[in-house]
Amino acid sequence: MNRAGAFTLIELLVVVAIIAVLSAMLMPVLAQAREQGRRSACSANLRQLATANQLYAQDWDGYYVPAAPEFLRDRRRWFGTRNAQGRFTPEGGALTPYLKDGGVIRRCPSFQTEVGFDLGTGGYVYNDVGVGSRVWFIGYTDGLPAYDSSLSDAEIQKPSETVMFADGALDIGTGLAEYTFLIAPADVLRRIPNAYYPLDPSAHFRHNGVANGVFVDGHLRSLKMAESTPRSGVYPNANPARNRIGWFAPTRGDTYYDPE
Repeated sequence: MNRAGAFTLIELLVVVAIIAVLSAMLMPVLAQAREQGRRSACSANLRQLATANQLYAQDWDGYYVPAAPEFLRDRRRWFGTRNAQGRFTPEGGALTPYLKDGGVIRRCPSFQTEVGFDLGTGGYVYNDVGVGSRVWFIGYTDGLPAYDSSLSDAEIQKPSETVMFADGALDIGTGLAEYTFLIAPADVLRRIPNAYYPLDPSAHFRHNGVANGVFVDGHLRSLKMAESTPRSGVYPNANPARNRIGWFAPTRGDTYYDPE
């Protein structure tokens, strides 16, 4: 009776094989579900940033927070100020009074890094061309005074089509770094006086192939990558395309980056 109730070696192997096949089938599904949860948390972070910027604009005659005031001094950014150790902290940041938890920007749970020179963004980039500076109107002139101010809500003609913040990263060849700006594609930059282009892309499509983007009117959208590049104009070993970094839309008909 004991012999009749026991499993044979072949039966055990069959059971193990079935379990392995089921695990292999379920793992991608579980991974996608986990990433969907992270994407939802990321969406909440971006909405919080957009709300903070809208509150800032209410207090500053409709003008949004400047992306990088006194740009050449490299001390202030939209997310904080650089301390003596070279890291950015919320203290003194223009958006700090409008954010919870002392102005600390909540990090995208799908992006962890200790690489780069703009640590403190939470893994998000700010549209400097279409929102956070005046380069669209006065260009990249000497001293970059365009970064000392920003655009107002009245100057952004299509707020539902202009990205404010998005998932971002910069491939610097030794890893993916946090970065300040949402770099516009070359087609947009060509319309800016004295523009520097081509520049490396900085939108990061890390959520199952899409990037979260919150627009000036406050709505959030998942955006697919339309264009990228396998090389960098600055970092020899960088490959943005391989790391899912690129641009939303490179054509003039789209206004994801510019205010008009």
